Amino acid sequence: MSKNTEAKECIRCGELIYYNGNNPCCIEYEDKGYDEHIIMNQYDVMVEKRHEAEAYVLEAFNRIAQNTAASCDVPFEDVLNIAQDNIDFHAAIWYASTEILPALEIQVVIDSNNKCHVSTGSSGYVDFTINPVGMKLPIRCWIHTHPFGSAYFSGTDWRTVNTWQPLMHTAYVLGASEGHYGYWTNKKPFELEIITGEAIDIQLQYNKIGEEE
Repeated sequence: MSKNTEAKECIRCGELIYYNGNNPCCIEYEDKGYDEHIIMNQYDVMVEKRHEAEAYVLEAFNRIAQNTAASCDVPFEDVLNIAQDNIDFHAAIWYASTEILPALEIQVVIDSNNKCHVSTGSSGYVDFTINPVGMKLPIRCWIHTHPFGSAYFSGTDWRTVNTWQPLMHTAYVLGASEGHYGYWTNKKPFELEIITGEAIDIQLQYNKIGEEE
């Protein structure tokens, strides 16, 4: 789904509230007459969980990256595959997305200095910031989760890789089951390899006006 720039975030579940509507959990809270103090506590808990999830991913990245760099004869920032292809790193991202957070998308960007940038979104959207502070181009890898389970590129995802293709080497989208993910490379910019166990399917980019994302 494309993002509504006017949407506000649900203070309980972290979802974006689209088109001036309410999420079911928000309605439930309103109907039960919860006061502002309780609602703000829920907001604070969500903020803390987002920080916890980001810290968890960064800790996993730093541990794996340092181990990888220790086995290489080049400076840390010159190691090409620092952590992005590591299945333990993918597992840590998925855990943060679905266990620390209530099934919200997480995005990880590894820049050309092998610095890891982490951000969180809603259950169906995470904003790819155009100019993240401190990021050095080109991007070595962009990773994000689909916590509802299916690894594929939405229309928004395709637009992201199309826009960043000259400055983005690879991308992953992580799905629910073990061994289920999508892999994209700028060497084949109109294809997404979708891996489920030992099976590989190819998702091709389709340009359909008005296609639901």
